[in-house]
Amino acid sequence: MHSQILRAPLARRRAILVLTGFVALLLGLAFWSREPAISAEKPIVQRLYWIFYKEDIERINAFDPGMVRQLAAGPGTYALTRSPFGPRLPPGVLPAENFFSAASLQLAIASGAVYPGVRFVAEDPEDWRATPMPERLTPIPYMKKFAAAANTHGLTPILVPARDLMRVPNAACTQNPADTISQAYISCGIPSAAADARFFVIQAAAVETNLPALRQLVSQGAAEARRANPRVIVLATLSAAPNGTPVPYAAVDRAAQAVLPYVKGFEMNSEPPNDHALVSFLQDLGG
Repeated sequence: MHSQILRAPLARRRAILVLTGFVALLLGLAFWSREPAISAEKPIVQRLYWIFYKEDIERINAFDPGMVRQLAAGPGTYALTRSPFGPRLPPGVLPAENFFSAASLQLAIASGAVYPGVRFVAEDPEDWRATPMPERLTPIPYMKKFAAAANTHGLTPILVPARDLMRVPNAACTQNPADTISQAYISCGIPSAAADARFFVIQAAAVETNLPALRQLVSQGAAEARRANPRVIVLATLSAAPNGTPVPYAAVDRAAQAVLPYVKGFEMNSEPPNDHALVSFLQDLGG
């Protein structure tokens, strides 16, 4: 009996030692297994959606074709185009025909004039002549008509409304004197037009150097778009020359990092003199 009493604690101690060693082994394996997962993770540039103008992606491809291959390896990279002619897009970059009104898309569909092979259509309604006055006065229902027409005909709608719609005289909703144009964009519910769209792009480049204003516009706009459509993919515009003033690529990078928690990608604007900053920004995200 006495020897059995002595053996019981000894057996328990051995069991505890074995269990402790096993746990340590598991922790060690977990530690070492994390390293390859981190190193194998795709760079940021390949985890985002991207939209460029066709001429911009062509210049980027001439400057750094490897970067365009990285972009094309992501979930979706699109080129806005206003012509079916010109050089072919780089492999993996998808064309998106660019419209400025619901009426122009409806006319193109009715006349069979949508560019051959195009599966994505973008609407960029702004306070300019290309957008008919009725659509400037009441932009939300017309953006919903654009999305409905696209969806009905097997096209994927991308909505890119400008903030200057808030300054159209006598519009259904306009900027109050006490509000910024970004605040009016939110309070007037422009992002709610995303209800039937696959993509909604917040035009934010004009405030990208003011990080608090940028973060407020994009976070609130993205939240409003997702309330209207939980499945919508929200992007924001950025530029290497916001408001026509060139900025270093590090400034574009800071803007991107400020809004990445709220968006799934970016629409980039560039002009030839600013392409170096744009490519440097993309290369930085490409790791």
